Amino acid sequence: MERQRLGWTMEQRAGVKRYFTMGTVLVALGVVLSIFLIASGNAGGWALLAIMVVPWILTYVYLRSLGKNQP
Repeated sequence: MERQRLGWTMEQRAGVKRYFTMGTVLVALGVVLSIFLIASGNAGGWALLAIMVVPWILTYVYLRSLGKNQP
């Protein structure tokens, strides 16, 4: 017997969108800070940039794949 996957409710979609938007704003602020640090000659800016951008990209790709698989 095949198990049926249910789709997200409208409230769940709105919550994911809201939290992802807030996360995107925080990542943008982190990117601005890391660019400032890099321009100031601080090598830690590159680490901050990677720590902010890589998880955001992975989360974006994951959420897109989940959204495409919804009925």
